[in-house]
Amino acid sequence: MIQYATFVQAAGAQAGAADTQEARRAVEAVIAAVAAALDESDRDRLAAVLPGSLRGAAEIRGQGMHPDSGAALVSAVSAGADCPAERARFYTQAVLSTLADSEPDVARVLAQQLPDGEELFAPIDEGVPPRGSGVPIGLTPRLLERREIDRALAALQGWEGDERRLRRTVVLPAERQRPLRDAVARAEQDMTHHARVERWPDAITFEVWTRSLDRVTDMDVELARRIDAAVAAVGSHG
Repeated sequence: MIQYATFVQAAGAQAGAADTQEARRAVEAVIAAVAAALDESDRDRLAAVLPGSLRGAAEIRGQGMHPDSGAALVSAVSAGADCPAERARFYTQAVLSTLADSEPDVARVLAQQLPDGEELFAPIDEGVPPRGSGVPIGLTPRLLERREIDRALAALQGWEGDERRLRRTVVLPAERQRPLRDAVARAEQDMTHHARVERWPDAITFEVWTRSLDRVTDMDVELARRIDAAVAAVGSHG
């Protein structure tokens, strides 16, 4: 059976949740939306592997929604978590891929019942790019040599790093961090590639690398550029 704290922490880390409260809200919203999309037998199968503190989220009152697309399922998560659809997509994929790691047999059955299940159960930076995202199917990140990374860093705003990681810390009041994170989430969704995010009372740190290779690739440089654009749009002091 899934361990509650471990599950929430893992899903939240993959989605870049700001804190445990946000991660818990995301997990509950995804579980509720998925449960509503399942038939009773599959809903019971899901509930059986959830810790007691999450089973309430899987209890459906009234008619289920049975969405006809992954977008409709994500829309339900968006409503449940009270967040933009772009962020809800990240929550959905983070929670379901974490479920697949914890309970692969159950996840395999559920993926067959949910629309776009293959995409939704894939890890965020390894999944099939969403339809219409503009990201080519089968895209292979290209490893960068140190001189290429140095040139890229010279063109970026406030980034540092090496072949392993690129990092930028943005000084930003807490009330302006959420708009920045939502703007970055839209860029991440478009690329099917995401940053690690650390939030501080007056700053936010972004760290990018390609997890499947544990190295910096051209996709990470592009994501860093998009993060720079998001910072410029939101405004910052760092």
